[in-house]
Amino acid sequence: MNFKSKSTFIANILIGIALILGGIFYAMYNKEVLLTFNSAEKMYNDGYYFTSAASNDTESIYSLAIYDMLDTGYGTDDGKSEVYTVFGDDGLYFLEANPNNAKIKAMVEFFDKYASEEHPDDEPLPVRYLMVEPHTDSTSILSTIADKVDPDSTFRNREEGKLYDDFYISQTSLTKNIAFHLAVTLVLMVIGVGMIIVAFTRKSKNADTYEKLCELDEKLRDNINELDNIADYVDKSLGAYVYKNHLILNTKFGFDMFNLNNLVWLYHNITRHKMYAVITVGIDYALQINMFEDGRCREQRVMLTNNKKAEDAVVSLITYIGMNYPNALIGFTPETQQAYREFKQSHR
Repeated sequence: MNFKSKSTFIANILIGIALILGGIFYAMYNKEVLLTFNSAEKMYNDGYYFTSAASNDTESIYSLAIYDMLDTGYGTDDGKSEVYTVFGDDGLYFLEANPNNAKIKAMVEFFDKYASEEHPDDEPLPVRYLMVEPHTDSTSILSTIADKVDPDSTFRNREEGKLYDDFYISQTSLTKNIAFHLAVTLVLMVIGVGMIIVAFTRKSKNADTYEKLCELDEKLRDNINELDNIADYVDKSLGAYVYKNHLILNTKFGFDMFNLNNLVWLYHNITRHKMYAVITVGIDYALQINMFEDGRCREQRVMLTNNKKAEDAVVSLITYIGMNYPNALIGFTPETQQAYREFKQSHR
């Protein structure tokens, strides 16, 4: 008899490594977003800056260098959207933003204060950075605003540093993008690490169970195949054995052993996996084994098999245990459920 869980251990390790590598690959694939750290200035310095040449790239996010900012007086009635004229790297753009946003308020106050102060002619212009995304002007309202702020078309007719009224930009952020990419990366890596930890924990538990089996009968050490011949109950399809009042389960999910003299309640669970809530695509069979050991109740659900044809074998195993250990509660019924509840109450 070989340990059936060995292949599962290897598979879990490989899947865990694959998930970790998948998380790393996903992070590397999205590193341009992650490494901005949601900083508009860093994004600008990394080369993702906005100019009029990117006005049609409405699916991307850029960093805008702002050298001055003026309120046009146009906005929504609810006060949640305002249009500003901003001086950028290659011209003047219309910016739509929430005037109550802390960053926008700080920028407006900063440039208003700067304009009210005296500065040397050779002093470099101050600059602030903002993440933006471009939009086309589908309503032509920008022309109306442009007529107000530039009535004689002085800025609109410039060759350089012109006022653009055929598109606008809006304030945005990479917070949600970064949070999503970080979440996906961490979930993949945490699941991967978790699978590896569970695999090694299960392997260690299997080794402990093997030692307990050898303590039960030393002649089984390095010769556990002999259990096929000497066990009182053998079901190779399930990997289930009853030997010296112990239930031994050697499945692809693990190697477990239970002292049936301490058994309080035993029943089986059937989990049906369905596609579109109609078609059964898989079935899991598990044993719920509730013991009373060391002065306390120990409840454990043990996976047996996902073989669709295993139900008769599972029922036969439970029936055998019920016949040979009559003091145990067998099967899940309102009566056994109540009896187990009373047992727990009386053995606190």
